Amino acid sequence: MKISRIEAQKRNRKRSNIYLNGEYRFALDNEIILNYDLKEGDEITEEQISYLLLAEQKRRLKQRAYRLLRYRNRSIAEMKERLQRLGYETEMVEEIVRELIEEGILNDQKFVRDFVSDYTYLKPKGNVFIINELRKRKIDGNLIQEILQERDEKPLIKDIIKKRFGELDKGNKKQKAKIVRYLLSKGFTHSSIYEVLGEDYE
Repeated sequence: MKISRIEAQKRNRKRSNIYLNGEYRFALDNEIILNYDLKEGDEITEEQISYLLLAEQKRRLKQRAYRLLRYRNRSIAEMKERLQRLGYETEMVEEIVRELIEEGILNDQKFVRDFVSDYTYLKPKGNVFIINELRKRKIDGNLIQEILQERDEKPLIKDIIKKRFGELDKGNKKQKAKIVRYLLSKGFTHSSIYEVLGEDYE
């Protein structure tokens, strides 16, 4: 078969229709056409066509992955699950995810560090909250613990108490119980809460 015509699409100038032996056969992104140096007059086999269409599918899938990452960062497991829900074959999803890992775009260690940073400086939450949320994203438990070892909840707890509750009555057990309930609801550990309250208010 011969490529008889390569014609840019009217509605999407980034794609072109491919005609074989005078008849429309399929369409490709212009980047694929350029990458594989396709030209009018070239001979092409069914095997080559299948390869080109597969290459375009992979490119589209990778573009979807990039769009997902523009919305927010994702763990490796999250990305795999999200791409598979789009209906792509597992093997193709695995290949694209592997490429993203090799390119440093997907990195669970960086994901965890960024996640912990967000919930330390932007929206302070405790270690229990962080562990539960990262487990939902199927992050390895050892990695979570490794990074949380570098984090001290106590300064966050003290700052929250100061901003939300102001001056405290050391002998006011009701107020202390209210503080404990609030901090637990934010995912702070019992040990850190009682250590701070014990040091400062008892």
